Amino acid sequence: MSLILLVLIPVAAFILFLIVLLFIFFSIPSRRDFHFFRRHAIVTGGSKGIGFQLAVGLIERGCHVTIVARNVKDLEKACADLQVLADQRGQRQKVHWKSIDMTGGYDVIKSAFDDAARELGPIDILINNAGHSVQAPFCELPITDFEKQMAVNYLSAVHATRAVVDDMKTRKTGHISFVSSAAGQFAIFGYSAYSPTKFALRGFADTLHMELLPYKVNVGVLYPPNTDTEGFKVELETMPEETKKMSEAAGLFTPKDVAEAHLKDIADGNYATTMGLDGWMLGVLTAGACPEKSLFRALTQGALAGIFRCITLVYLGYFNGITKKCYRRRLAEAEEQRETEQQRKRE
Repeated sequence: MSLILLVLIPVAAFILFLIVLLFIFFSIPSRRDFHFFRRHAIVTGGSKGIGFQLAVGLIERGCHVTIVARNVKDLEKACADLQVLADQRGQRQKVHWKSIDMTGGYDVIKSAFDDAARELGPIDILINNAGHSVQAPFCELPITDFEKQMAVNYLSAVHATRAVVDDMKTRKTGHISFVSSAAGQFAIFGYSAYSPTKFALRGFADTLHMELLPYKVNVGVLYPPNTDTEGFKVELETMPEETKKMSEAAGLFTPKDVAEAHLKDIADGNYATTMGLDGWMLGVLTAGACPEKSLFRALTQGALAGIFRCITLVYLGYFNGITKKCYRRRLAEAEEQRETEQQRKRE
């Protein structure tokens, strides 16, 4: 009897595993490859950094591209550089630019996007990359910074998406991307204004993915870590000590690497794009109830989420230690300064 059990138990476990595997396989939406050639793509925040590199990658894949930003001088330079790249391909690709204040409201964005569609054809790809970051302890941030961050990082993407989604649904084709952040998966010291806006993008994208499934419109989210852009260099100048030390643990990536990783995921029909080992771990850990189209990724998430939760607790402990250490050091410095001033008064 024991020998029979030794045989039956592994067989039963294997059969159970296959049943679970089949349930997962038939539960996840099928992946649809996305083809870029001759498509019209709009990239918000497309004059610099990740947005510019996304535009470069789209041109290299055969797209017409409209880049959107506020600064006309930056747009003109970026557009000229992109058009040179497009002309070198010899496929009559066009690059246009639109100067838009993405916080100007839906009507402003809709009007500009309609103009872009008349110039280069229906909008097939929208990459919501426009964004801005400020870091400081919560009590030091002006309340207006919270409102500005939400307007730029979240509401601008909502308005831009509303401007194109009806046409995509009618034509039953298209792709919409949202550039979130690793800070939209893992909030740390100093990001009380920024992280919530990036978490909001994830929630919006998850909802939109489900709503657009019947219309064959793909949705994706990019979670870039620290990226070597002009904007990030500016952020470093005012970044709190705690935030800077915590950010160093994640490394630094190039805009080109980030853009290429996301464009590959778009082409493959994947939902989420992460970067590096830490980014992959965060993607597995925070998958939760987000969409997943890859059976391999789904099984990886199920198998490793608990382990990665434990690892993340270690990270959190380390970051909490940084916060406390910086706090104690500032207290000691303040006390030393007070004693120095008292000594001067006595003298």
